[in-house]
Formats: sequence, C-alpha cells, structure tokens
Amino acid sequence: MDDNDLSLPREELSEADMTAPALGKKVKTTSVDSSFPVILPEDPCLRMSQEEFEAAILKTLPNFIGIESEMGVLGILDDDDSSFPMPSSDKTGANRKTIQTTKPSTTGNTFVDVLNRAAVNPTGEQAEATEMARRNRMLTENMGMAYASTQSPILELFNKVDHKGNYYVNNQQPLAETLEEAWKADPLMTLKVIWMVRSIHLGKGDKGMFYRQLGWLKEKHPRTLLVNLKWLHRAVIKKDAKRREGDDHVIVDKVNMGGVEGEKTQLEVDDFDVLHGVSHGYWKDLLNILVLSSQERLDMSDPDEVLLKDCRVRKERYDCRGQRGSRSRTHLRGAVRGKIRGGERGRNRLAREQPTPAQRQERKKCAVELVKQQKAASKAEKARRHAHILNRLAGDPFHRALHLTVARLFADQLRKDKLLLESGNKGNKESLRGLSLCAKWAPSLEHFHDKHTLIATTIAELLFPSSALEDYSQLTDPPSRDTYLKYAREHYRAKILSPLRKALSIVERDISAQTFSNIQYSHVPSIAMNKYRELFSTKDSNRFHAYLQDVALGKATISGAILTPGSLIKQVLGLVNHTGQDAVTYATVLDLQWKSMVQRIKDSGTLSNSMAVCDVSGSMNGPADRLGICPLDHSIGLSLLIAEVTKPPFGGRIITFSQNPQIQVVGGEADGRSLKDKVQYMQRANWGWNTDFIEVFRQLILPLAVENKVPPEDMVKRVFVFSDMQFDQAQGDGMHGFMTPVFGVPGSVREVNRWQTHHQFVEMEFRKHGYEVPELVYWNLAGRAGAVPVTHDMKGAALVSGQSQALMKAFLDCGVFEEEEMEVMEGDGQGDDALGEIQKKKTRIDPLKIVRKAVGHAGFDMLRVVD
Repeated sequence: MDDNDLSLPREELSEADMTAPALGKKVKTTSVDSSFPVILPEDPCLRMSQEEFEAAILKTLPNFIGIESEMGVLGILDDDDSSFPMPSSDKTGANRKTIQTTKPSTTGNTFVDVLNRAAVNPTGEQAEATEMARRNRMLTENMGMAYASTQSPILELFNKVDHKGNYYVNNQQPLAETLEEAWKADPLMTLKVIWMVRSIHLGKGDKGMFYRQLGWLKEKHPRTLLVNLKWLHRAVIKKDAKRREGDDHVIVDKVNMGGVEGEKTQLEVDDFDVLHGVSHGYWKDLLNILVLSSQERLDMSDPDEVLLKDCRVRKERYDCRGQRGSRSRTHLRGAVRGKIRGGERGRNRLAREQPTPAQRQERKKCAVELVKQQKAASKAEKARRHAHILNRLAGDPFHRALHLTVARLFADQLRKDKLLLESGNKGNKESLRGLSLCAKWAPSLEHFHDKHTLIATTIAELLFPSSALEDYSQLTDPPSRDTYLKYAREHYRAKILSPLRKALSIVERDISAQTFSNIQYSHVPSIAMNKYRELFSTKDSNRFHAYLQDVALGKATISGAILTPGSLIKQVLGLVNHTGQDAVTYATVLDLQWKSMVQRIKDSGTLSNSMAVCDVSGSMNGPADRLGICPLDHSIGLSLLIAEVTKPPFGGRIITFSQNPQIQVVGGEADGRSLKDKVQYMQRANWGWNTDFIEVFRQLILPLAVENKVPPEDMVKRVFVFSDMQFDQAQGDGMHGFMTPVFGVPGSVREVNRWQTHHQFVEMEFRKHGYEVPELVYWNLAGRAGAVPVTHDMKGAALVSGQSQALMKAFLDCGVFEEEEMEVMEGDGQGDDALGEIQKKKTRIDPLKIVRKAVGHAGFDMLRVVD
C-alpha cells in the first residue's frame, strides 16, 4: 500500500478524492524521466588506462596524512619536553626517563619528614598500580589476575573484538594506537591482519571493525588502501569444489600493474585468482566504504550509524478529521468494521464523524497542500545530497580517488560479465558459470548507495560513452551533459543490470514475480534462505520440502558458508518453546545448515585429542550485537562445533563452566540428535553467574586424571577456551596471595603467589602431577578491552578472537595446530670435530606464531604496502 494512502472508507475516498499524492503525479516510464539529480562533472581520469589512472590519481593524494600524530612515534620531540606523555606502547615504563631524585634533607619535624618520604616513595593504591604496571598485570572484571598486554602490537591487533555498547566510544583511541604500533612493527603483516578481520572465509567476517580500520588506513596510508581494494571482491581463496569439464577454457584478462624499471613490470594479477574461488569480502563492501567516505565517516566511529540509517524523507499522513498522523489505519479500519470496543459504538462514532461537503472540500485542499510540502521537502533533500556529493568530490582528493577507483572496478567487471553473458546466449553455456556476483551488488539507480554517492552515474559513463548511445545520438536538440548522463544511466539499468541479474537467478527477482517454480533452492544463499524460508514453505511447499528432504539424504546441498555458529544457536534458542509446522520447517533448515557448516570444517581437516571449554557464566549474556546474538550464543556454537569435528574418543564432549564445571556428552559422529536437541541438552547444564576457569582443571580434569591414574599419553593435548576472558579471582582479594586446595589432602590449602595468572596456575598444576600442559587456545568472544591470559611468547598457548568458524577452517587449512619439528644437536664437544647427533624435537605453538601462520595463507599473498 502506498505511504500516502489515507486508509479511509472506500466510499469517502472516492468522493473526497483524498489520495492527493496521485494528483498531478507524472507517469515514470524510465529513469530518463526521473527528476533525480544525476549530473557530475566530467573527469579526465575516466578514459585513462589502468597504469595512467593509478599514476595520475595517486599523485593527487597528500604525501603526509596525519603527520602531527606521527611526531611522537618518530621521536620528533624536544628531549627537554617533559610535558609530552609517555607513549601507551610502553606498558612497563622501560622507555620512561630516569628521574633523578635526591634524598630529602630533614626538616627537624618527624611527621613532615614522613610526608616527604611518602611523596618520593608512594604507598597504597598508587604504589600497587605502579607495581601492577611494572609487572604487566591487571585484574579482570571479576578480580582475576591477568596480563595487561600481550606485549606484541601485531597480536594486540589480531586479538581485537568488535561489539556494540560503549566499545566504539571508549576504545577509539586504543585501536588507533594499536594500529600505529603494529604498522611500525610490520606494515605488511598489519595489512594482512586488517584484511583477515574482514575475510568471510579465512577470518572474522567482521565488517564493522574492518571499516573502522580502513578509516585509519585512509588517514595514514591512503595509497595502500586504494591499490588493495580489488582484493576485497576478487576470488583469491581456493574453494573446495569438484573439477568440471570446461574449467580449463575459462579465460580472465590480465592487467598491467606497472613496476620498477629493471624488474618484472607485468604483474599478472590473475595469478592470484582461483578458478571458481571465493573472496574475502563482497562487492557491496566497496559501496559501503564509498558511502562512509561521502558522509565523512570513514573513520574510527561506528559505521552502522551511517549504513543502517534510513535516508528517506519522512511523510506525514492526513486522517479523516483533518489532522496529521493522529490515527492509525488499524483504528480506522476497526471503526468501519465495528471491531473497536463496543461493536456498534464503533460504527456509531464513525457515523457521527461524517464530514459535511464543506469539510470534505477543506480536507481535500489540506491534503493537496500537504503533498506539495512533502514533495518540496523531498526535492530540497535531493538537492542537498547532490550539492554535498559535488563538494566532496571537489574538495577531498582521497574521496575523488576512491570514487573513481570503485567505479572502474565495477565497470571493468560488468563489462566482462556482459561479454560472458552474450557468449552464453550464443550457446556457450560454460561461459555463464564464469559470471561474477558484481551485477547483484552493483548500485541500483536512486537507491541507498547511489543517493549518497551518485556512483551509478560514473559507472554508467564508463560503460556507455556518448558515442555508444544510439537513442541519445538521435536527439534533435544539442543534448546537455545532464541528458547524456540520464541516458547512460538508463542503459546501465536496462542493458547491464537487468539481463545480468536475470542470468544470475537472483532469488528476489522470482519472489517479486511470484515465479517460485524457477527458484533453485540449492543456489539460495544462506542469509536469504533464513530470510525467506517461511515464504518458500508457504508459496512453494511441495518443492521446498522435497528439497529439504534431498538435503537430508545427501542428494542436494544447502548453503551455510557465511553463517556463524552463534547465529544458528540464537535462532535455535528462539524455537525452544515453539511448535507447529512452521517451527518444524525452521528447525529442519537450521539443522541442515549446521551439518553443512560442520562438513565444511571437516573438509579442511579434523582435530584430535582436543576438547572445548564453554563459558556459560552470566557475563556471557552481553554485549549483544544488533541481531541480538550474544557471546553465550557464540560460546555454545563454537564449542559444539569443536565437539563435532574432533575425532573420537575426545570428540562429542564439552566442558561447560561457570561456578561448577560439568562434562556434556554432545556432538560428534555418534550423536544423531538434531541441532535443536543438542542445544536443549546443553541448556540443562549448570549455568551460573561465576566465571571460575581454574575449577575446570582443579575440580574436574586433574582430579579425574589423578584418581584414575590416567597415563600421560591418554591426556587431552589441546583445550579450546571459548569465553569473554573475565575469569574469577582464584581465591583471596586479587591483591594478595590466594589459597588453593592441595590434591589428596582433604582440608589442606597452600598459598600461591598473588602475581600468578590463571594460565601460570594451570601450568603449575599439570606439571606437579606429571602431565604435559595441554595447548590452551584462548578464544575471546566479547569486546571487553584489557586483560589477556598470556603474552606473545608463551609456549603452548594461542590467542584468538571473533565469532566466525572461518578462523577455525583457516587454521586447519594452514596447519596452525600441527607441531613443527626443529633440528637440534645433541652430544659432546664443540666445533667442526664435535661428536653429536642431530635430533628432531617438536616445537609448541605460541600466540604470535599462530598469527604468522594464519596470515601466511595464500589468500593474503597479493596484498602490498605502497606508502
């Protein structure tokens, strides 16, 4: 129903003709007839080759961006400037100037002398804080002892988690500082970590954090950002797919990237492309980044404040009493049907409110005036946006460079896809398999991205120069640039987007056309499947349920690539108290998507001798993202995923912990229950408010092993800890030594060093009982800054963050958890004549080694730093 429909009784509407928006409404046949402002100044860079374009556009960018903030990093400070604060990277104060102090002379007053000594040697809270900083320690929110920093800026960046709440406000500067320090340590590795944050298939799949980090890149290294944009959408990640006939005949053009004289000048970009592979992001990322830049919000702030904002002009309604927006449609329809309280009273009240002819005429006049005001407001808003776009392109060299870069990327790919489509229409069906999803995400005319950037105008101008427009060249009057651009945009819509989207079988097209029989459900993306599953079940019940049955039998596939375990768990928890056919269908879809996700991980490899420790404490209920998914959902999902992909006998077991840890036998090859049943089983565990991590080992794992005399070779070798890392204090107040029970001596306790962290305590207990310490993979699921369980060089530990299972898949692909062998010389003597034997010893993982292996994936090899 139209937004301006007054929803009055049908007879009154026809008589009063109060659907005033229809008055004087122009019949819009094509985009050429639209009043939407489309004109942009002609840019000479549009017709340049790629080499010429890069050389020209990159020269327009400032050489030093944000140089003031660089001064402290580069040490461009007066040595005598004691007012400048110590850089935050100096966690231990090692770089702090040594302050020379002399012993204060006595004043003759004992109390004053004590005060003077206290000023030089502070005590109490200040002294405690100084000692904590010196030891790189801090307390968790639950008063547990932890490290304040990993002491590696690269690892700090890798371990960042993005969440809503106050995270964006409180941690803007720390993120910028972390990026600054990481780039100073290793620019290329930092760039790869940034890309891993976005990577759907090899990383965290976190758009929000990625866009914020690009905001930092824009300020500090804009050229690097621009030259690497193409690696967001290109298929550079190998996908597990069966080889098909004709694959060798798919040809992709090569691009000359230029180079240094005397070196290889022809960089074959397509050497990085993978046939039928997948990308780190998607085409829409380019448009989102451009919108953020257009709104001057490509920075460290929350991108959702721009990207999720409704940019439409609000329209007021005019009700039957001549008032604006005072009654709802439901109320009026209820009055007509007598459904408002009192039945007949509703109809009688409406009868009493029947207007006189004079009132009808006045209301019609007011309705027409209201529509005029709304049209004027809409026109003014369009003009304001247009002026803003022109000002941004004229006044910001980076935004202009970004705009042109994005437009060229879209135009180049759409041109290739159009050629493939024409080849497919001539009988070469294999060429259709080479179509990208560019047309699906390309900006639609006058929609969100086009409204804020006019990017469709630039793409259309690249695809359709004036000489290529037949109907435009036949115009009798000398056409203006505005007219040319409108014709180019219409050709872009009708000759590029429409046929390509039809060939791609975009599911929304068939939904709009009500042609559900054309939908190939195995090709429906996972998010679209969850969004439209109820519609499919209603409108195409037989085919849809037959498809689900085929998936269950292994005859068909269902997409689940970009869903996270937490998102599936959240949806399953919402179905616990629901029954009926719709709920059954919903649960079936979720179960099949879960199995698809598990199989994708297994295709990359399996785990052995591993277990998951699942934090189900009260703090895991927040913060939630905009979809309502909280860390607890992710903890359950990822823990269950580990149980599913770990080989027997350790597979199918999870330890939940809050106050009292419990073993849950769930998941794995032998568990035939549905995802819903598995989650309901886990809900019956002890879920409390505590986060007593140490009890997992002190109360459960080690006592069981010691009492049952488990041999060391049968012990668990790797433990995944899914938590917000806000562990409880062991015992005591966190500022003094704590007491811990002594195994085998009931009632006995012993004091432990108060500076000992949870990880150190676990190591100590395992070694004391003759067991090798298992590898502990700490997976941070919440955005709380600060406390970390280990530092960068601690062997046998890893730090991971994020909510995506893609990181697990990437780790298995890269063999992250495989032990490496190192050759060492054992024997007597030194020098060339020394007697000895070369032995191979296995080396254990450490947090920084995990990062190096993860970003060492071939999918990141093409990234390069240019400024």
